[in-house]
Amino acid sequence: MKKILIMCASDPQTDPRPNRMIRWFKDEYAVTLLALDGAGVDGVESIRVPNFGQGFAFTVLRKCTALLGILFVRLGLRGLAEGLSTSVHAPIAKHIASTELNKLGERTFDLVVSHDLVLLPLAFAMFENPKVLLDAREFYPSHYEDRPLWRLVSQPEMDFLCEMYLRRCAGIITVSEGIAREYERRYGVNAHVVMSLPEFHDLSPSPVREGSIRIIHHGIVSQSRRLEKMIAIMDFVDDRFSLDLMLVPQKSRYWSKLIETAGSRRNVRMIPPVSMSEIIHFTNSYDIGLFLCPPTTFNLKFAMPNKLFEFIQARLAVAIGPSVEMQKIVEKYQCGVVSNDFEPRSMAQTLNRLTSQRIAYYKEQSNKASKELNAHANAERTRIMVQELIGS
Repeated sequence: MKKILIMCASDPQTDPRPNRMIRWFKDEYAVTLLALDGAGVDGVESIRVPNFGQGFAFTVLRKCTALLGILFVRLGLRGLAEGLSTSVHAPIAKHIASTELNKLGERTFDLVVSHDLVLLPLAFAMFENPKVLLDAREFYPSHYEDRPLWRLVSQPEMDFLCEMYLRRCAGIITVSEGIAREYERRYGVNAHVVMSLPEFHDLSPSPVREGSIRIIHHGIVSQSRRLEKMIAIMDFVDDRFSLDLMLVPQKSRYWSKLIETAGSRRNVRMIPPVSMSEIIHFTNSYDIGLFLCPPTTFNLKFAMPNKLFEFIQARLAVAIGPSVEMQKIVEKYQCGVVSNDFEPRSMAQTLNRLTSQRIAYYKEQSNKASKELNAHANAERTRIMVQELIGS
């Protein structure tokens, strides 16, 4: 049986993309999971490495290496940059592999799947000439480009890792066409688009109640997404509409501000999050899935998030701003509305024009789209890609 190592820097229990890939391959291949956070996955050999590369000294060394390395690249001294990267990343990666990973580096794998750019140095240092498939879910050098400190401290490292490792990968996948084009433009690599499609759920659209339109938004709390704008929409909608925000709590001033802002509106509630596996069933009782996401970063401009397809799987009408990639889906499947811009008043005007009959129509369109926009197609495409890479 062919052997696959799946690496992720997140919790595979709550991160949809590695979670789905593990489930697709665990019965067909001998899968080993290396995760830096959270628990393992049932039926899969799991190795957890807490705090890889998070020590202060190694973090400073990584950042300085990246700054100097990217300077070498820009000066055309790529050989020096590669030597610098190897001298810094290889010793620490091999040390961790031998001491903390039960000598994982002494084993052989037919394919290494990395779900995070920052794990590529570990993958290439642990194994000799590994075949690596990278899930570049976002354009890493622009992840938090709206934050000056991130641009100063972390952006050079992301750029350096892309320069050093992307061309060495046997395959790369990402979530949208816009992000794939940017990887090709900046680094000359071909990334295949694999959208973040959830499993098919056998559901029907819930009936729309006249005079009571329930809106849901769910996801993480990120100041880059300007979540307060979705709360502000509710100042301009008519009395039919209410909004529930199902967000993953965090300890931050921004989170506290969101709670305060939502609490001052009679038509907005903060509700506790449910598990990843429950999201679609839970939100099926709502009418509209809302995501107003200003393009504050490159990745948000070309976002193709899990929640869009979870809205569709839940058989909801979709309401979004004019986000480039999401708009293509909503218009192709006629499953919702797109506001003229990313301002709350504009979205409110778009919502106020909706009749109950129109919302019911969009929910039925999502019902039709759900038969196509589900993980089955991704599973088959990814299986073919993996088979081509490892020759099985």
